[in-house]
Amino acid sequence: MLDPSPHWLQLSLWSVPPLIAVLAVLGAMVRIKNNRHIPGVHAIVLLLWAVLWWSVSKFFVSIVTPLDLKLLITKIAYAGIVITPVAWFVFALTYTKRQMRLATGMVLAICVMPVITLGLVFTNPLHSLVWENAHLQATGSYTGLVTDPGPWLYVHALYSYGLMVAATAILAFSISQTRDRIKPTLAVIFAPATVAATNIFYVSQFNPFPWFDLTTIGFAAGAMILRLGVLRYGLLDSRPVVRERIVHQLTDGIVVVDPSGNIIDINPSARAILSPSKSELTNTSITNYVHRGSLDKLLANPTRSDPILVGNRAFDVTTSKLDPTDPDSDIALVFRDVTAWRENERELKKMQRELERYAHTDALTGLNNRRIFMQRLDEEAERVRRHGSPLSVLLFDLDHFKRVNDTYGHDAGDKMLICVSQTTNNIKRASDVSARLGGEEFGLLLPETDQQGAAQLAQRLRKAIEASSITLGTGETVSITTSIGVATISRKQDELENVLKHADNALYRAKDSGRNQVCSSEF
Repeated sequence: MLDPSPHWLQLSLWSVPPLIAVLAVLGAMVRIKNNRHIPGVHAIVLLLWAVLWWSVSKFFVSIVTPLDLKLLITKIAYAGIVITPVAWFVFALTYTKRQMRLATGMVLAICVMPVITLGLVFTNPLHSLVWENAHLQATGSYTGLVTDPGPWLYVHALYSYGLMVAATAILAFSISQTRDRIKPTLAVIFAPATVAATNIFYVSQFNPFPWFDLTTIGFAAGAMILRLGVLRYGLLDSRPVVRERIVHQLTDGIVVVDPSGNIIDINPSARAILSPSKSELTNTSITNYVHRGSLDKLLANPTRSDPILVGNRAFDVTTSKLDPTDPDSDIALVFRDVTAWRENERELKKMQRELERYAHTDALTGLNNRRIFMQRLDEEAERVRRHGSPLSVLLFDLDHFKRVNDTYGHDAGDKMLICVSQTTNNIKRASDVSARLGGEEFGLLLPETDQQGAAQLAQRLRKAIEASSITLGTGETVSITTSIGVATISRKQDELENVLKHADNALYRAKDSGRNQVCSSEF
């Protein structure tokens, strides 16, 4: 030993381990400084400061010789001693469940025991609960402090070890969920285990060096293990993959089934989808909730399928094998609720059909409008060009319709138009196309119909309209008649473009001949 100056200082090899621990912790702090983004960083910084405080205090305990001074520094060291396990536990929670804020009440509850311990340390002369006896022991030229543990020290030790075990288990499980994390997982287990082992040996009766705190060696070894097994692999540079977060807190339902379809794992969202009553679902068949045929279809084409109904809701379900290389691998099914989307799609299609209907039909009568009539006329005319089959066109309007409007009002005129429309639909064939062309004028396309057949249908239509009538609000009855012009064309005739003109000419001849008549075009 070197000759110290002043006399109450001593320098020896027993001061080296705490110094190594201090250097190791400082190295870790420098490494953490560049990782301020990691979850739980504040807790791990607090942990490092606590360990640093502990190690520095132990260094000063090793270089001073007076008993009172050694005891004072030992009491100060307890600030780091009680914080270390708490900081490790808080880091484990915040790192693995970083999406949740640790409740203040929970932190305070965890700190109750350390605060009590710290208070008992500084008042130990009054009760001797932390240590019962403290004395100096000379070993060669070194003077060390030896304390006999009091009953509360064992309570504090059990509490601290419990926090460390719980924190280590949480971290190890979280890290193990990530691929290729065997070494980091072992590191977070062995680092605190090394610290705990050296600390237990230090306070045990088997320690041959009761004046020397072996925990500082544990700190140095633990810091080295964490540096090589955790920091080296960039574990703190990336966010942990936590099953609790990626599976259990997803809004999409996830079910894992074996090849026979039995449920072997399920997250809360899927449980709510399949069994709102909270009944047990594991070891039951997924086919109890998803039809076997739908499941087979999903497995055959996992990324595209029709929505599956579960109860009164619809779900898009995608499947994937957990091990694509194994034909007997378990299968993950992901349920995404598309009920609202399907309802919106259904409403959108309904609106599209309504818009299409309004675009194609006359709002008052429900018949096709002029645009659709002309479109169908072009289509039928093209058919005539190709195949030579005849096509007949009927144009008709209501006799003296203006007089009806002027005498009885437009409501009566509307009733008359609706009545004629209904009568036309009752007379025409399924293949015929009826339309309101404007005002009181109507048209009727008769595919595959020659002039004779068209004239006969026109007469039936005229008589049916003549036999109909409308009843006004006053109880008065108003009869209806119509004049009809007929034109027929075939491929032999070069009048396809003028068929409406010929039908219109025939209509005017019918009106000029006294109305309520059918006239056919003579071309």
